[in-house]
Amino acid sequence: DVGQRAFRAAERGMQDLMGTKTRPYFEDSVGVVGAVDTLGPVTFQMGDLSAQYTVYVNRVATRLFMVESEGEILSGGKYAGAKRRIAELLRVAYTYVPKDRAMTTQDEVRIRGNSVVSGDDQVPAGWSDCTDTGTRTGVVSSDTTTIDVPPGGGPNSGVYGSPKYDENATLDSTAFTTYGDMHLDDLKEMAEKVYAPGTYNGMAPVSSGGTCDKSVKSNWGDPNNASGDCHLYWPIIYTPGNMNLGSGVGQGILVVDGDLHISGNFEFSGLVFVYGAFTTTGTGNKINGSVNILGNSTNSSQIQITGAGSTDVFLSSCAIERAHRYSERWARPIPLAERRFVDLTGLGVF
Repeated sequence: DVGQRAFRAAERGMQDLMGTKTRPYFEDSVGVVGAVDTLGPVTFQMGDLSAQYTVYVNRVATRLFMVESEGEILSGGKYAGAKRRIAELLRVAYTYVPKDRAMTTQDEVRIRGNSVVSGDDQVPAGWSDCTDTGTRTGVVSSDTTTIDVPPGGGPNSGVYGSPKYDENATLDSTAFTTYGDMHLDDLKEMAEKVYAPGTYNGMAPVSSGGTCDKSVKSNWGDPNNASGDCHLYWPIIYTPGNMNLGSGVGQGILVVDGDLHISGNFEFSGLVFVYGAFTTTGTGNKINGSVNILGNSTNSSQIQITGAGSTDVFLSSCAIERAHRYSERWARPIPLAERRFVDLTGLGVF
């Protein structure tokens, strides 16, 4: 049936849109409410017939879009020109991860060596389209009396910010697992990089022929080269247990369902969520973005417990924003759960 093939062509247009377009497109390219962006026509072969689809994306509210996809058969003699049009309501997920602190914790935190937790908003070198929000909070904790920064901890150690500490006694597990539409359980299911509990080193960007090779498991993107092929690759990384990391670089969203230990020369930009304790040793550790510690562990979080070592945890509102804005899996549009799909062909509306 040629009409059914036209319907399938329209479906393909809808699927291609949802499979390729992410948050930046919907937020930046469609325009104001009432604006319509047209994609296509895209021509392709459907068995023995030539077909095409054209997709129309209409912003009906800030995060809500009406998407119409029209499929048309281009060949087949007298059957050429058969059309079907479908429509679907999509929304861009609302995510809220606080951008006003470097660390959120309900666990005891001990800072040693030359380690720093700083609420001074950082724009990493070479990054564009970032806004420096100034000096914000260093650590938000359910109990600030458990933040241990002894005077003799190190010449450059401590917590910095305005204020340095902010106490929120209402913090509970929900505050660490639900961020608007985003839940950590969703991130676990969407993770591109899933690791068994253990020790991992050597994370580094990998490209081939001018394209970021996302299939390499140790490729966690490239925060240090703004013109690199992997700079806009922000994967979701997950382990169901304890993870030890060392001598590598990456970016994205890191979810550790256990304790996270960083042992030296490891840099990460984005969001870090730790269900257990967060500990570090060695030198050259750096996190730009924010660290969120649930603290469901028998261990305490200790940031650099060796006297000569150093770990820097810097607030970066830009890294926080990019972590979910450029996540290829999380930043997809979400179809509305009910009454979201309609075949417009028989309604005579086009």
